Amino acid sequence: MIHTRLVLGLLVLAGCGSSPDPGGLAPDASPADGPDAVSPDARVPPEIDGLITINELMAANAVTIADGAGVAGDWIELYNAGDDDVALEGYGITDDLTAPSKAVIPAGVVIPAGGHVLFWTGDLGFALAKEMGEVGLARPDGTWIDRVHYGAQEVDLSAAREPDGSDLWRIEWHPSPGAANPGGDGQPAGLENPAAPPEEVPGVGDLSEQILGYDVLLEIGLEVPPASVASLEAEPFQYVPAHLVYAGRSYGPIGVRLKGQNSFLPFSQKPSLRISVDEYVGDARFFGLKDLTLNNMSGDLTMMHERLAYLVARTAGVPASRANHALLTINDQFYGLYVNVETVKHKMLSRWFENEDGSLFEATDVDFVAGDIADYELEDGPDDRSLLTGLAGALALPGDGAAITAAASYANLGQFQTFWAMCSVVGQFDSFPYSIPGDDYFVYADPTSGRLWFMPWGMDETFYSGSHDVTNVYSVLARRCKAVPSCFQAYVDRTWELVSMTEELGLEGERAEVAAQIAPYVVMDTRKPYSTAQVTAAQTAMHWFITERRAHLAEILPPP
Repeated sequence: MIHTRLVLGLLVLAGCGSSPDPGGLAPDASPADGPDAVSPDARVPPEIDGLITINELMAANAVTIADGAGVAGDWIELYNAGDDDVALEGYGITDDLTAPSKAVIPAGVVIPAGGHVLFWTGDLGFALAKEMGEVGLARPDGTWIDRVHYGAQEVDLSAAREPDGSDLWRIEWHPSPGAANPGGDGQPAGLENPAAPPEEVPGVGDLSEQILGYDVLLEIGLEVPPASVASLEAEPFQYVPAHLVYAGRSYGPIGVRLKGQNSFLPFSQKPSLRISVDEYVGDARFFGLKDLTLNNMSGDLTMMHERLAYLVARTAGVPASRANHALLTINDQFYGLYVNVETVKHKMLSRWFENEDGSLFEATDVDFVAGDIADYELEDGPDDRSLLTGLAGALALPGDGAAITAAASYANLGQFQTFWAMCSVVGQFDSFPYSIPGDDYFVYADPTSGRLWFMPWGMDETFYSGSHDVTNVYSVLARRCKAVPSCFQAYVDRTWELVSMTEELGLEGERAEVAAQIAPYVVMDTRKPYSTAQVTAAQTAMHWFITERRAHLAEILPPP
């Protein structure tokens, strides 16, 4: 077939067709004894079987559909755009275009005119590669009917022609195995040209931006059965089974639990939530994500601190989470406006580091002293604390200059100074290096540089105290740096650079735009633990924090 039109990486959120029987063939496949079926013993004219296309495929199926044995395997769907039924006995289907007959379709399989047939690759004796691969359909004589080469795919999303049998491929959140694909503006695919290369099917790219993109207002739901609700009320920090609902598709089972310390609210009110997509099915992913973090903003009366603070951190080059707003529904009840913060795990590390396989630690009430090293909580990677131990030892040395010189062998001091400066600019004073002891941060042992990097977390209490002395630090690393003139001046210089950066970014204008975007949902959110009037007042105070930041810092810090 000559195929020319492709939409790369485009996600369609249209509804899918009716659900197929999970076992064997799709419901519109039929035995080969129908009166109109073309006999496999006869030569089928290419203008008849040449209208069959590889119509949809899923190379990483975790929970979308299971076969008759309950196995969620890879699958390939064929579609017959012609007016004749075609018996497929003896036809070859393959994941290797050098072997047209790798799997031979048995007797009894007919693809009806205008119909579909579904094949489980496990039944065919091969598995589709997730990263990239190829699929071919060949006649008994080895000539090709259709060939496709596909790019990297994502778990539980399919690559589908839209409409059926067209030349337009899309990555589909609503797979329709054995049923009609959503409509589209593609044209009929035409007959295969054996001299042309295989048709290119799009790779997915990074779909997580559709969930975590800065300007995305995520609408998401949870279906939590009564037994799980009861469990969350009794043991709120233990995962329970539920389903995630997005754009009309219920996905799961996934795990959900409550989270938070000072921000904790019970399930019956407005809980902060951690969603573990792969809690019950290890391969499950939601647009490539294994985790979601939904914060209730119970301590953030502006309802926008985290979104803007993480934006400043990322713009400053600090490895930091993406964050946007989300509208959450649980069991068909509106739970209100949330902030959707990217969970600091392997996926997030891969966006910032050349090698994401190092040790990631969450830091809660700990500092770089020998007695605290065992209390850093391993979140990802091997439990290798050598850089933590080395930094603690360096900072215990006598003499501030000697301690900072030694610390540079274990921590990326330039990146720490940027992290500290970012905290100073946005007023992140309830975290390291200000909190007593250190809190609300992650450290990553970067294998490439062999140094520790610092990442923010829990940025809900930012933009509050404009007059706070940014040099009044607690962490031993910051105190030692403050005592060394060159180290402290580097922090000061970086702080002024970030002040200029926020002014160039138009942070006050961004604050006003976000406030306008969420204003209708602030009013709708009756579960928030403060009034709408308090939100408006807090957003006004945030305006003054941002517009007066340079003046306040000039009273505290020396010039650059």
